[in-house]
Amino acid sequence: MSALVAHGFGVSLVPRLAPLPPEHEVVRVPLTGTPVPSRRIVTCVRRGASVQPPIARVLAALQRAKAERVPSG
Repeated sequence: MSALVAHGFGVSLVPRLAPLPPEHEVVRVPLTGTPVPSRRIVTCVRRGASVQPPIARVLAALQRAKAERVPSG
């Protein structure tokens, strides 16, 4: 999608967690106003798998991203 945007063929909504290839000369512009777009992310792992280091790192990264985005109160 970012390749199309980089070549002038439109605009796109891209999640903040999604990487953008450095060779695609695009910029992220935060959306403002009301309502703010949102989405729900649900994880499912096999019982006991959450202690495996790669899975634990992904789950921790998602928790950190959530903490950064959820307003307190």
